[in-house]
Amino acid sequence: MDAIHTFVDLIDAITFNNLPDEVVDRAKRFILDTLGVALAGTTAPGCKEVMDAYADWGGKEESTVWLFGRKGPAYSTAMLNSLFAHARDFDDTFDDSALHALATTFPTALALGERGKASGRDLITAVVCGVEIVVRLGLAIRRPLSWVRTATCGGFGATAAAGKILKLSKKEMLGAFGVVYSMISGNAQCLLDGGLSKRLQPGFAVSSGIQSAILAQNGIDGAKEILEGPYGFFNLYERGEYDREKLVTPLENRYHIMDLSFKPYPSCRMTHATIQAVLDLNNQGAVSPDNIENIRVEVSPMVYEMVGSPFKIRENPQVDAQFSIPYTVAVALSKGDVFIEDFEESVVRASNLKDLTDKVTVFPNKKLPPNDMKCASVEITLKDGRRFKAAVNTLKGSPSMDMDWDACLEKLKKCVPYSAKTFSLESVEMLANRVRNLEKLEDISLLTKNIIA
Repeated sequence: MDAIHTFVDLIDAITFNNLPDEVVDRAKRFILDTLGVALAGTTAPGCKEVMDAYADWGGKEESTVWLFGRKGPAYSTAMLNSLFAHARDFDDTFDDSALHALATTFPTALALGERGKASGRDLITAVVCGVEIVVRLGLAIRRPLSWVRTATCGGFGATAAAGKILKLSKKEMLGAFGVVYSMISGNAQCLLDGGLSKRLQPGFAVSSGIQSAILAQNGIDGAKEILEGPYGFFNLYERGEYDREKLVTPLENRYHIMDLSFKPYPSCRMTHATIQAVLDLNNQGAVSPDNIENIRVEVSPMVYEMVGSPFKIRENPQVDAQFSIPYTVAVALSKGDVFIEDFEESVVRASNLKDLTDKVTVFPNKKLPPNDMKCASVEITLKDGRRFKAAVNTLKGSPSMDMDWDACLEKLKKCVPYSAKTFSLESVEMLANRVRNLEKLEDISLLTKNIIA
């Protein structure tokens, strides 16, 4: 049978009562993290314009746009909330497959949960289900990045979260996956070209997942051999190169939400290993921007292709900077840190870092796994001929270098000043407390009220 049936069975079997405590805790930390980066995302380029367009379209008031409090249809408000969460490129990642999971699953579950007065337990369970599907799909793919998997795999994850919140039957869940497969999209070309649509793609997946689940609830179905048929997802999108075992492995209490990573820097995760290596050298006091002759960076072929080009400013400077090893290296060397303000358009355009970015050359290391994004080596040659090297193979924020509740709260507090509306320290504390006790909420609209300035 097509592996989609394993997914349907998994979603049906997962309940809040059988979730281990550490899974519940980690889900809540990722929800808090997503809300924090979404608040900062409300001022990112493109977000206001998209929100204004959706406001013009109107629609039934079912759920809430975070921070602004505007009501609208679940499929459109969730799309906007996903856009906010992903716009700063500060949201969680699954490092083994270069994808983000919460930007598609959480806005979906919260919007439909608010619409149907679901409980906090329902919300957590739906998020865990959605993440499980996203990560299994990402794990199974063997090919280098071409489709943006946050969107393609995320469409299935959003559908899983939506179906769980709506309590779809197995037949309806299969129908929902069949319908969303007709909507799956998300390309890496917009990433290479620096287009703002890159940050919209998870939102499109969210909207598709919600619509698919509701259509299936109303009796609409689609493809049946969705993942492994002759024109199923893996054959059509990934040229048949996938590991089936990663799709159908029994759950056995090992939930893949435990494998996600938090992001310490608001840029593409593929830049993080290099940032870490540079900061290690910076903290040693070995180098300063003024005495550098050149910087050699080695990364995997995928990372080289996606973020290794010489830095140049095009139509969307923020995107150009977020997806640039030369730019993030220059910031890390000059400031000793990398944060949201470094990617503001005015800062990028006015930056005096061009001489430093021009000294960074990125090379593909073909000895690394093609899809690796955890490893990087940096060699800095000084003008006097001395050389300093650093290498990284474990990323900050990954499960082995995790962020606890205090770290998540600190990140939230650092994100809040970038939100489109004033969000007081008292409101931050209330929001964090609400998320930390999420399983006690009988109606998650109470959580939504904490996300409105």
